[in-house]
Amino acid sequence: MQKVRQHNRIQAILDILPQELSREIIRLGEGRASGLSGIREIRLRRGGLCSMTLENESIRLFSSLSDEESEELVSRLCRGAVYAHRDSIAYGYVSLDGGIRVGVCGKASYDGGRLIGISDMRSLVFRIPSGECAFADELYRTYLSGVGSGMLIYSPPGVGKTTALRALAKKLGSGKNRICVCVVDERCEFSEEDYEGCEVDILKGYKRDVGIEIATRTMSPDVIMIDEIGADDAEAILGAVRCGIPLVATAHASSAAEVMSKPSLKPLLACSAFELLVGISHADQGYSLRADRL
Repeated sequence: MQKVRQHNRIQAILDILPQELSREIIRLGEGRASGLSGIREIRLRRGGLCSMTLENESIRLFSSLSDEESEELVSRLCRGAVYAHRDSIAYGYVSLDGGIRVGVCGKASYDGGRLIGISDMRSLVFRIPSGECAFADELYRTYLSGVGSGMLIYSPPGVGKTTALRALAKKLGSGKNRICVCVVDERCEFSEEDYEGCEVDILKGYKRDVGIEIATRTMSPDVIMIDEIGADDAEAILGAVRCGIPLVATAHASSAAEVMSKPSLKPLLACSAFELLVGISHADQGYSLRADRL
């Protein structure tokens, strides 16, 4: 079932890409054991180099993206309503169904020091959730070892924090000892179809601080999950902690020392919002986890 969902996610992207690009991607995917399901990322640049990541290998695409195709593709991503997506575009992304996030790169526009939009979008990065996490069981056991404690998952960009969060939500919300999980999904990267039969509720598209407050007041969760927390989330996180609700969150960092040195995280660590730090890193045989208890 998961493989079918993964194929459908990729097919939905191929359906909106220019035909030449789509045909080349299909041809390359069909030549691999994993097929199209092995695609993790597609990078498109207007008039520049296009590539994709297939089975962890970066492959150059010889098809190009013209100015007209680029504009048409952005319109398709936004279902013909670019204006309706202006807020997320201003922060560099567009969300698609199935938990797919499309990074957007262009010319920034400011008003009084505030970022208000992006124009002349020249680069698009499709990040496709794999639906698989090689260390899901280990992460699950690590969480259970400190049940009732908050957990902060950290890694450099692109190593697998969001994948880890998706997998842990499913582990906690399913099985014999399932608990109620509430995910605050600001960037719409979690797909409800992945959690059928699970005790998982997704607050999709909410700003993180607002979503945390709503989850705390109205959803009665056993744990709240948030991806990529920032300084603006501290007050809402502490509010949930004061109500006795543990949180699992992610942050960019390469080490526990870096986590503890970040000004945005110091007040949360000082108040024991996160008592478990779990680092993800690449290893010779895939990935490795490091857990530290504060």
